[in-house]
Amino acid sequence: MSSWNKNILQIRDSILALKDDLQRAEPKDRLDYVSGIMRCIDFMKQSNIGWASLLSNPSLASQLEKESLENIFLKFREMAIERVDNDVDCINRYMMNLLPSPG
Repeated sequence: MSSWNKNILQIRDSILALKDDLQRAEPKDRLDYVSGIMRCIDFMKQSNIGWASLLSNPSLASQLEKESLENIFLKFREMAIERVDNDVDCINRYMMNLLPSPG
């Protein structure tokens, strides 16, 4: 097995372990919630870095078939739209008037 395959399997396994941890998480207080949110953000950040690295590497990206790229795009588009909706909802619900207006 190539080192790429070994590494990608390790990455997959660590992602699945994180998923399991997040599914079992039961925050008890505000600090636990902040910590859990930060774990989610850190995962999404690292995931984006990994995908950007793969897709900007011509020798790797060129090995993906058009159908694979189409499927990946459709999934990423769906996630991005859901993320936009979530961000706008959170801004509207929780971030408006977070700080008092000056004056």
